[in-house]
Amino acid sequence: MIKGIWKDPVWSKVIATGILAAIASIGTYIFGVWPAIGSVISQGWSFIVARTPTPNWLLGLMAIPCLLVIFVLLLGIRERLSESESAKTWKSYTRDNFFGLLWSWSYTGNQIDNLHALCPQCEYQILPKDVSSYTVVPRFDCSCDDCGYSAGSFEGYPDELHQKVKLKIQKALRTGQWARKNA
Repeated sequence: MIKGIWKDPVWSKVIATGILAAIASIGTYIFGVWPAIGSVISQGWSFIVARTPTPNWLLGLMAIPCLLVIFVLLLGIRERLSESESAKTWKSYTRDNFFGLLWSWSYTGNQIDNLHALCPQCEYQILPKDVSSYTVVPRFDCSCDDCGYSAGSFEGYPDELHQKVKLKIQKALRTGQWARKNA
């Protein structure tokens, strides 16, 4: 029966805690620590029930929310510090220049998402315009409608250019070039 209980993860911890408590109580008795523990408990009780203009037990209750607020503030400060240290992760790489255009994107999980071209001079979003003379050879132009900047025309479809840019982003992530560009 004890072997079955000892193999249970919960009961084994309960039994181990009981054994440690018994050893600790015997050790405190042997080394004469119980009078000191009793003195601390009695002084604490005397402080709680002492007469002051504001009851000490009420001050203790009021201190609990204050301690919780301080704890939450410390957690917030710790989180901000860890964010600033980890700001240089690969997911912070969201902008780069390829093919004469500034590209911006975000990540959904580990996938590149929301990829779009921007004018490198004024950061106005550039939408490709079909300029092919023949339907056999697709061609599109990337020029800024705001400042007039032109990255030139590209042969193929805009989706092909987006795929090439994604491959360049993946290469920069794979080789570590993104860290050198962000440094």
